[in-house]
Order: sequence, then C-alpha cells, then structure tokens
Amino acid sequence: MRKRGAHIKHRAACAPGLPAQSIDPKYETRLRMAVEAFRLGFAEADHFNDLADTLDHMQIGIALYPAQKTDAGAAAVCELALVALQNIRDRHASRGKLGTTGEELKALELLAETSLDYWNRRSGALYAIAHQKLREVRVAQIEVIE
Repeated sequence: MRKRGAHIKHRAACAPGLPAQSIDPKYETRLRMAVEAFRLGFAEADHFNDLADTLDHMQIGIALYPAQKTDAGAAAVCELALVALQNIRDRHASRGKLGTTGEELKALELLAETSLDYWNRRSGALYAIAHQKLREVRVAQIEVIE
C-alpha cells in the first residue's frame, strides 16, 4: 500500500558549487594550464594572472562566508600561495622571466587543487557572488591604472 501522507518536496536553496562554476566554464582548464605552464617553463603573464585571480577569488570566498567557521586549510593554502606568487613576481621584476622554484610550484599546485575542491564544496551562490566581486575589483584596478 502507498503511504497517504503529504508529498514534501525539499529543494536546495541554491545550486551546488559544481554547476555554478559554469559561470566561467574554462576556469578549471585555465587553472590547470597555468600550473603546467610554470612546471614546463613557458609561463607568461596570462598564466600568472590566472593564478592570481584564483587566489583572490578564493580569498574573497573565504571572507564572504563568515557564518561558517573558517576553513583553516584553505586559508593556509592562500597564505602559502600568496608568498609563492609574490616571489614569482619579484623574480620577474629582477630577471624578466617567469619561473618557479620547486617549493613555489608545489604551492601553486596545491592552490589549484584546493581551489577546485573548495568551490565544489560550497554553494553556487557563494561562487557567483565571489566571481562578481572579483570582476568588480579587477575593473576598479584597471580604471586606477589608466
């Protein structure tokens, strides 16, 4: 016999992070390609910028999600990647070439994997808001430069 109770349909408040990443469908590909470019030694400014955007996107996401306790692992990876990107930028300023040491490359790989995992575990709304905030920040930076 069929149960005659009311049909309760529970719906998610928002899309999970994985479908929300379709906002920028080339996100994962660009991120993995940037890490490979540094690994194989043909990195350019666009690869560096993709990794910097990934770091900033993740930091914005962590800052926008204060209701939950901070993901200590993700925050630590952000700090580690920030140091690595600063070292790469300083080396580029002094030598004119983008390259990494072994430890910096490990930090970039960890940033890429942690970022993908972080956004897959978060809500799609948080991803979309962080993506929009990052775009606003980048537009403001371009206006200041010009």
